[in-house]
Amino acid sequence: MRSFEETREIACAAGTMFNIVMDIEAYPAFLPWVTDATVLSRKAGELSAELVADLAGSRHSFQTVDRFVANKLIEVRLLEGPFRFLESVWTFEPLDEALCRVHFSIEFEFRSMLLDIVASPVFSTACKSMVKSFEQRALDLKGQACT
Repeated sequence: MRSFEETREIACAAGTMFNIVMDIEAYPAFLPWVTDATVLSRKAGELSAELVADLAGSRHSFQTVDRFVANKLIEVRLLEGPFRFLESVWTFEPLDEALCRVHFSIEFEFRSMLLDIVASPVFSTACKSMVKSFEQRALDLKGQACT
């Protein structure tokens, strides 16, 4: 099983960062490995989503259930897809009105050994750049979003 975690202070309100991470359908606009993203269902404190990832030139669709506490926490768990196991957690801690601490952790393992050999390096690189990608998204939206 592979894992990664990162904590970073970002010049953006915690609630705004939470909203950027929850804007799943915008992922293809700023996460280069995501080619499509759809929210399948939504209810209080939970949603399910489907993402299509381009991993080493091969497209893979996976579904997750995301449980959340607004502006504080998002827990993502695999429903189905090419993974044997996939879980990630985001936390958002306000430090002041325009600064927060974001923590991201992920653990994953692909179902097939061949896919693991081919796709894990690509997916690992994507995971390592995840927080930076969302921070960049916040900066790109700064005039509209980070207050």
